[in-house]
Amino acid sequence: MLESKVKETEASQAKQVVAAMTDPKISAAELEKAVAAVLAKNRHAAVEAAKPKEPNWSTMTEQDAYNTSMYIPVIEHELPDYMNMKLKDTEYEVVWASKDQRRLGQLCAEGYEFLKPEHVATDFKLPLLFDSEGMYRYQDVIAMRVHKRILYGKRRKGLAISQAQLRNNHRPPTTRIKDTFELGESPNPDFGSLYVPGI
Repeated sequence: MLESKVKETEASQAKQVVAAMTDPKISAAELEKAVAAVLAKNRHAAVEAAKPKEPNWSTMTEQDAYNTSMYIPVIEHELPDYMNMKLKDTEYEVVWASKDQRRLGQLCAEGYEFLKPEHVATDFKLPLLFDSEGMYRYQDVIAMRVHKRILYGKRRKGLAISQAQLRNNHRPPTTRIKDTFELGESPNPDFGSLYVPGI
């Protein structure tokens, strides 16, 4: 029955195209438009027919679900980045701190403050909710905001300390001064340790 309906629609479309082609009043541009409309309609119908149909969920059993010939849509959920944050005031950064009281006390003394709902940008959708204490927690860490003046200063100081340790400027002298038991500087400090035998 379905096939006969499809054949009827195809025949009627063919008649319309033939009638349009034989009519002397229709211009070439109108004819092209009519043909393009028919092709677009056919393309849309083919796409709709190729779409898989949803199964009848009320009668489906678990055994049916394992039948690979039956179509079952797979719904994939994208998990949000819980630790991502966007603030209203761009002079501040968010830092996640351990909820250990000693650590929180140290950070509060350094100028950090607990994140509040009014600090979050209005166009940013929070993936989590603030708890009953007004804290924004994720597992064992709490979100705090800090001014960039404080945070970047701390990070710059940490970088300077690391670079100074890597330079190793304070290594002990490694050569003996001739005819004494005194230690002197290496003749080539950039090269590192230099042992001269026979001195």
